[in-house]
Amino acid sequence: MTTGNDYREIARKTDRPMWIWAGCALTSVLLLLGVGTVVAITLLNKDDPGTEAELPAVWPSSSGQALREVPMPTGEMVAALTGDTGAQVLCQVIPEQRWEEILGGRTLREVTGACHAVTAQLDISAQMIAALPEDTSRGLPTRTTVAGKNAVVATDKGGTTLSVELVDVAPHNGASPVLNVAVRTGIAREIETEPKARALAEALIAGATPPGPKLPKIGEDGEIPLEKTEPGPIKDQPLPVISWLLCAELGRALGVPADTAKPTFFAACALNGVTADYGEFSSDVQPTTSIAGLPAQVTEGAVVVQLTSDRRGETLKFKGTGDLTTLVEKAVPPLLGR
Repeated sequence: MTTGNDYREIARKTDRPMWIWAGCALTSVLLLLGVGTVVAITLLNKDDPGTEAELPAVWPSSSGQALREVPMPTGEMVAALTGDTGAQVLCQVIPEQRWEEILGGRTLREVTGACHAVTAQLDISAQMIAALPEDTSRGLPTRTTVAGKNAVVATDKGGTTLSVELVDVAPHNGASPVLNVAVRTGIAREIETEPKARALAEALIAGATPPGPKLPKIGEDGEIPLEKTEPGPIKDQPLPVISWLLCAELGRALGVPADTAKPTFFAACALNGVTADYGEFSSDVQPTTSIAGLPAQVTEGAVVVQLTSDRRGETLKFKGTGDLTTLVEKAVPPLLGR
């Protein structure tokens, strides 16, 4: 290390005043201190949950769908939506501003089988599932309550998973009565995710279950009581409502009263030996004709109408005897809102 005497010796040899060399030494020390401070601040900010990171430049993601307009459920019907519709509902049932208030920053939302949201620091999913989990990847969850309802919660340093039973129905009967919310963080410094998960769950419950109808009583084979409903499209409707709409249109197409129709919770109805069944996902449809302007597969005793461009997507399937094609041509347009 250079000492004060060294600088005097250098000044003599170079004929430069000593204060210049002392100034150089002082400047070097200050620069080193400055660099060290910048590095320290950078490292601290890297782990600081308050530091704003960048949101994805492309959104929705490559595996996500943009939000689209869907009818909002009431009562217990959020437990009877298809997976895609339920995810759309959960993403939109509270306003964007409320998402950001709860999560603490700008929030992007999409549908990826669940409602998927991200902030600069958090990754969130919300979906309806069949039952409260008995265990999780992080061990046995703790029983608790949320909005006065039975719930289980599991938290570790990476985040929180919270499940809340919105409707008391037997599992595996077609309903999805449990709201599952997961709030995860990938940053090094721990963020309190459980309060955010609880606040988000409470907001979603309040938004998705305003006063309205209860789920119909579901029998052992999935049968539900027949209810008359106004004609309309089946798109994004709860499963039992789809069943009642199918019953009504089968009766109209067959020219018989629908009073003896047998609907099930699984978006299906049987009447006079003919069954109509809505499916969110289908085996690969091989179209042989067109019905109501949509690709359709006609085989002996069955007609399958493809409702989307995806041959493995939504379908209406009819089975029975007689002239099924003519019956389907009458029944399908009102079910599409035409």
